[in-house]
Amino acid sequence: MKTNTLSQTLIDLLDDLPESQGVTVNWMIEKTGGRGVYLLFIWLSLPFVLPVSLPGTSVVVGLILLLLCSSMLMGKVGKLPRFIGERPLPMHRTSRFYRGSIGFLNWLERWVKPRKSEWIHWKFVSTLNTLLLAFLSFLLVCPVPGMIPFTNSLPTYAMILIAAGVMEEDGVCLCYGYFLVLATGAYFTLVAGGIITLLLRYYEDILIWLRELR
Repeated sequence: MKTNTLSQTLIDLLDDLPESQGVTVNWMIEKTGGRGVYLLFIWLSLPFVLPVSLPGTSVVVGLILLLLCSSMLMGKVGKLPRFIGERPLPMHRTSRFYRGSIGFLNWLERWVKPRKSEWIHWKFVSTLNTLLLAFLSFLLVCPVPGMIPFTNSLPTYAMILIAAGVMEEDGVCLCYGYFLVLATGAYFTLVAGGIITLLLRYYEDILIWLRELR
């Protein structure tokens, strides 16, 4: 069982860090023993909590998260590619990034806390959580029309719950995340069924329109 929250761990690390040394996301992931990678899932998911988000951005973020998941499935501590993960962050004490990050963690840790966590560290559960995060990341990459609401936000909600549950060893939060994964899968199944139905209904019209474009 861990003794410090992630926010306190980050504060302790940065207090001991020489001012001349830069702070990167990959450095934080490594120094927090892998827990920081789940915080990274939460950070990167935040732009998509609204029902409709900017088109195209979810594809980029989803691909990055898929890279993290593939590394985790191979038994490594997840890291971002060097051109992103090794970029220095403004993590000095007076920066807005630092205050916002620690503030968000403090808020999160008020609601997500260690409970019913005996099963969280089982190998099967750890692999399942990573596979679910990969599945949710894949949904962010899927080319779903942007006007359809919740196609980015639902995977995001489930991802935040699973990442926060693992990060803070909260079995209750994880169970909520599993339920939301099922709901997200059902929603995407309905959306896919609706899109296929429309394509079949207007198949001939689409062919005529494509011929006219030639």
